[in-house]
Amino acid sequence: MDVPDFPAVEALFEKAAADGRTRLYEHECYELFRLAGLENLPETRFIPAGSRPSRDDLDALPGNRVVLKIVSGDIIHKTDAGGVRITGKTLEEVQDTFDRMMVEVPAAYASQLEASGPDRPEGLEHLSGDRLEEAVRQRAAGILLASFVETDDTGFGSELFVGARLTPEFGPILSAGLGGVEMELLARSTRPGAAIAIAPTGLVDGNGFLDAFRGTLSYARLAGTMRGGRRLVSDEALVQVFEAFTAISNHFGGAGTGSRFQIRELEINPFTVANGRLIALDGVCSFEEAGVQLTPRPVEKIGSLLKPRSAAVIGVSAKGMNMGRIILNNIVQAGFDRTRTYIIRPNTDRIDGIACVGSIRELPEKVDLLVVTVGAAQVPGIIEEIIDHDRAQAVILIPGGLGEKEGSQELARTLKERIRQAHEAPGGGPVFLGGNSLGVISHPGRYDTMFIPETKLPKSRGDHRRRTCFISQSGAFIIANLSRMPWLDPAYALSIGNQIDLTAADILGFVTSDPEIEVIAAYMEGFQPNDGLRFAAAVREAVRRGKDVVFYKAGRTSEGRSATAGHTASVAGDYAVCAAALVEAGAFVANTFDEFSDFLQLSVRLRGKTVRGNRLAAVSNAGFESVGMADSIHQDTAELRLATFSMETRQRLGSLLASFKLDQLVDVKNPLDVTPMATDEAFASLVDTLLEDDGVDAAVTGVVPLTPAMQTLPSGEGHHENVDDPSSIAGRLAATAAAHEKPVVAVVDSGVLFDPLADALARGGLPVFRAADRAVRSLCRWTAIKIRNGRLRLP
Repeated sequence: MDVPDFPAVEALFEKAAADGRTRLYEHECYELFRLAGLENLPETRFIPAGSRPSRDDLDALPGNRVVLKIVSGDIIHKTDAGGVRITGKTLEEVQDTFDRMMVEVPAAYASQLEASGPDRPEGLEHLSGDRLEEAVRQRAAGILLASFVETDDTGFGSELFVGARLTPEFGPILSAGLGGVEMELLARSTRPGAAIAIAPTGLVDGNGFLDAFRGTLSYARLAGTMRGGRRLVSDEALVQVFEAFTAISNHFGGAGTGSRFQIRELEINPFTVANGRLIALDGVCSFEEAGVQLTPRPVEKIGSLLKPRSAAVIGVSAKGMNMGRIILNNIVQAGFDRTRTYIIRPNTDRIDGIACVGSIRELPEKVDLLVVTVGAAQVPGIIEEIIDHDRAQAVILIPGGLGEKEGSQELARTLKERIRQAHEAPGGGPVFLGGNSLGVISHPGRYDTMFIPETKLPKSRGDHRRRTCFISQSGAFIIANLSRMPWLDPAYALSIGNQIDLTAADILGFVTSDPEIEVIAAYMEGFQPNDGLRFAAAVREAVRRGKDVVFYKAGRTSEGRSATAGHTASVAGDYAVCAAALVEAGAFVANTFDEFSDFLQLSVRLRGKTVRGNRLAAVSNAGFESVGMADSIHQDTAELRLATFSMETRQRLGSLLASFKLDQLVDVKNPLDVTPMATDEAFASLVDTLLEDDGVDAAVTGVVPLTPAMQTLPSGEGHHENVDDPSSIAGRLAATAAAHEKPVVAVVDSGVLFDPLADALARGGLPVFRAADRAVRSLCRWTAIKIRNGRLRLP
């Protein structure tokens, strides 16, 4: 496909802008699409108001029927106002229809405006009656004559919608699905992705978007894969359309593209199919002046935030254990160098053995990290002092009330502007994390600024290897998960708060380059302008480097968006757009908090395992679990297949069952129900045999532990069991899983009495679930994403 003629497209926008318009007329849209490289556009003739169609106009159009469409910057939904009519191709019929439309359509549209309330086009707000109708008529540019297109097919799914719109967080977003009202109906009643495909144009090209589009009902209809269907259009034709939309959208996609204009909305709805070709039947394009490119942040200073060599805290009480003093103690207890830790407090020598200085200016060195724990009202002066005296590389703003609280938005804007000015100056000034940050835990940096006492959240200590990073707008989400999942033990946990300066994409992009970090967890409520796309690009780069990114997006409903606005002052973008962008980038996008935990568990505990495919072996000592596993292998966007065991495997299983005297109780099939009579050794041996089958890619093993045949209790009185014994099911199953590269998941469906069994299996490196259906559902989605991401990885 040829490169679009961008200067000529820019000229279209300049001409419209000179006329005072922010929308292209339909025939100008067709010209834009022609300049973008699309073929098979309808033949049209624009007849300005005050003129009439001529014989030459009709002779320029093929066929024996003509479509007449009102051309007006006000009337977007032309059909609703009677602004689309079809006539025979005689001059008398066309001129008669033209004359009537120039009278009737403005009248109908004026009536609609009066019935619809105050939301009107600019300049028509205060008009009514004859004056409103006349104003609409005067503002109509004319009538577009278009050739009538005979379609190859009609009925459900025969039309295609393709559109792009500019979003604040993700830039231009391309979407495609069924044309007309069918898409709206299906989007409300089908699984995500069935009615419409969505992806940021900054992450895909035409072929990449086709991959996403293949999952829609529209593609099934156009490609003829529905029962009784036939292919209506080729993949190559679809790619050409998607490529044109992505190229134009990216070039006119906002600040920093080099264009004076940015496209707000661009769509063809619908395309129809004629002679195997996609033909546009209507086009829309709105545009505006491009925004101003933001000042780059000195993100290299994130290194000072994560691994500081010197630190200072302002806001430490000399008398009580306030927030600042808790943070000071947490920093020191984490092993930070006390000789390069400072407290900014006038008229005080030392607090808890740490030296004090009278002001930021009096710090004995430019510190890598400065933690601000004062009230919001004091923050502007402190930021001014930090910048003016150049005394810190990175700053953590703990205070709330910097944008998330009603009435504090102006303060936040003032601080952002001052920080932006510092970034424009030589040296770039410090970087700021927060405000409303709960703090940061950095084991590589040997510090902890989260103001949670050790008694409430016991902290992991020591220099053992840590492979995870936790990035969250909500600090409470971090500590709740660390309390519930202490095994997560992240190298870094960053509460980024309001993103007054550093954003989620800045942090993720920096951490992605750390070879020690293999799994990244992220909780977001909203992205700063253009940061969603940067975040998605950082996710894709992390995936290309072989890392897993587990993501949860809050604020999906209007009620949820209202709650997040009062929490972190972030713009909560459209959830479908966000989810589609992060899925396209390769993230494990969780739909629930439980799924977030499940994805994290699988990614952390199955690190290093090889995901070759989706063929599952399921084993349980309870029949209900076996049935539940089989019932859970099909999900909306993913599936597992129950593996077919090889003849050799079936024979080996049969021999094992006979040796453990289970052959009269157990049939060799998948799922394998080994009954409560299976011992620790029998169960582990059967699992080991299944994992050796080349036709098996993963195993889910359900242990209902109430059976007397297994060691499932911790040592104690009244029995001789011990889950820590290497010969117990926990020891044997962990050893079996460790001996194979394939993923193995354990299930312990029982009460708190058997928590020690679940803990022992987890210590052995196994992901552990407390319900078999949940285990299979989570593994199903996780596996599908791992397989897809395997194609994105660097060689």
